[in-house]
Amino acid sequence: MSIVDKIRNKMGANQDTEEYVEEPAAPVQEEEPEENRQQADNVVDFKNKAKTASQMKVMVIEPVSFDDAQQVADHIRNHKPVVVNFENTNGDIAKRIIDFISGTTYALSGDIKKVGKNVFMCAPDNVSVNFSEETKKQPQNTTMPWED
Repeated sequence: MSIVDKIRNKMGANQDTEEYVEEPAAPVQEEEPEENRQQADNVVDFKNKAKTASQMKVMVIEPVSFDDAQQVADHIRNHKPVVVNFENTNGDIAKRIIDFISGTTYALSGDIKKVGKNVFMCAPDNVSVNFSEETKKQPQNTTMPWED
């Protein structure tokens, strides 16, 4: 044994110790910057959009009794726009139906618009109803047939 080894033994440097080998941890997945996430949210799948648009159906209903209001509400709940024509409907019944479908449309975050005399459009939240500029300029007759 050399002098250096003797000194190490005295100081305890040559003692048998278990060596701890640190294993590499699983690679940490870095978080994407917020900017990249927003870009991913703006991606539109045109195949699905075209398929959805081609399958969109507008339901036209001419209610005769208050029971027909349930049918209108069901279509709105199923995300189908409904045109309701009150031309052949009794005034009192039409008033009750309008009250019912207005509440239903509002509760489902939809929109209801008068599109003609005695004709209303109930649009669910996935459908937007827009009028042309000419239509907006025309004075709207807000009286209902049952108010005459």
